[in-house]
Amino acid sequence: MLLLIISIVGINLIGGLSAVFAGDIASKYAQLTKPPLSPPPPTFGIVWPILYCLIGISLYFLITSRSTSIKKTALILFTVQLFVNFIWSIIFFAGNAFWFGFIVIIVLDILVGYLIIYAYQINKYAACLLVPYFIWILFATYLTLGTAILN
Repeated sequence: MLLLIISIVGINLIGGLSAVFAGDIASKYAQLTKPPLSPPPPTFGIVWPILYCLIGISLYFLITSRSTSIKKTALILFTVQLFVNFIWSIIFFAGNAFWFGFIVIIVLDILVGYLIIYAYQINKYAACLLVPYFIWILFATYLTLGTAILN
């Protein structure tokens, strides 16, 4: 139970730390010309903590699942995608590097896609918990591309 709590809280702390390094995201977001379907700013403050909880639970399932030949690869993919997720908002908001942010989020999409494939072979629950995250970052990819084009 402690490992589950640490996984959830740890992932949320990493996400929060990224937001801190990214600066005043809300005011920067408000100043951008946004593509159609862009959600209102409060949406992000609701969605991301929920996703981070799901990601943390997924990590817990991966860590506590039986060892397999691909478990180490899955945990490496998990760590790398978490790092890429961490740097995306810093690049996009603090750096105002919209096109580079687009490249970074494409890499994140690929990493999370592979992570789901590997996780599914280890623990189906771990993989399923990552699907909402994957859908959200695909939507974020659209928003990033639209923002890069419009700004």
